[in-house]
Amino acid sequence: MAPYYLNSWYCAGWSKDLTDKPSGITICGKTLAIYRDPAGSVVALDGRCPHRFAPLAKGVVVGDRLQCPYHGLLFDRTGACVHNPHGDGMIPPNARVESYPVQERAGALWVWPGDPEKADVDLLPSTDWLVSDAYATATGYLLVNADYQLVTDNLLDLTHAPYLHPGTVGGRPEDSIGQVMEHSFETTDGNVIHSNYRVRNMPRPTPQLLPLWGERPGDFYAEMRWQPASSMELDIFMTEPGEDKKAGVHVPTLHYLTPTGDGATHYFFAIGRNVMIDDDEQTRLMAHFARIAFEEEDEPMIRACQDLMGTSDLMSLRPAILRTDVAGVQARRVLGKLMKAETAVA
Repeated sequence: MAPYYLNSWYCAGWSKDLTDKPSGITICGKTLAIYRDPAGSVVALDGRCPHRFAPLAKGVVVGDRLQCPYHGLLFDRTGACVHNPHGDGMIPPNARVESYPVQERAGALWVWPGDPEKADVDLLPSTDWLVSDAYATATGYLLVNADYQLVTDNLLDLTHAPYLHPGTVGGRPEDSIGQVMEHSFETTDGNVIHSNYRVRNMPRPTPQLLPLWGERPGDFYAEMRWQPASSMELDIFMTEPGEDKKAGVHVPTLHYLTPTGDGATHYFFAIGRNVMIDDDEQTRLMAHFARIAFEEEDEPMIRACQDLMGTSDLMSLRPAILRTDVAGVQARRVLGKLMKAETAVA
């Protein structure tokens, strides 16, 4: 079985960070060079020049073409070499690189590393709040030194939050004493997994929600949505007890996981809120809380688990499975089924 599901969209960065200066990224073991042409369109090419395998991401954009930094060969958006500045200018027939389907959607860049004929834009995550004037937003990036499926496991089981994130997004463990956390799980559209949590009449919000909601009780919701191969959105709501969740505070977060191919994970995250949207200090604090939770709490723990597991797959170690692990286990099954089918076709 292939180690990655290639016929899927993987996040390659945030739109605002990409210019006409090429950016390099490795996705599922494939080295890419991504750039924006003068018309504003995004181009994704194999990142190795076929001449001496120089990194094209260190090249420059000339017009709408990418110039190799080593010998100046020019490649168009299809990956074909269209100019050789040396000698008689002859272009060898194998002087071309692979071009990858790429999309820009709601502030994010997406690359399809698999069969180009199967690239389906309808499979892209729908996250319009990230570019909506109704939300204050912040984005970030973190390299996690662990397998992307371990990060998925972490995000699909939010019961770790009071223990790993007591001062940021989780609240203190003692605050949950006597509270009932309702958990529901479902699969929709065949492969989309929902893992939802609810606490009715929570006495006080989590530290992250405290400045937005205040020191008062409310109904708390945390609803995670996963779609293959590794895109997740977490919607957090805090509302008056018994009221519709959409009537209160909404803090959505995005978690886009892109495997590098060497056991690490590109973790692109975003966070928003629908209240106090003009308060720049709250936006700074919101981003600060998220970065601490992901970079200083989640990443070290996931990396420590990976170190103790070595190169073993989690399920091969026969882990003790809790009821709250159902979403993570199901996500692994879905992904395994998709990878097996992809390998069979190949």
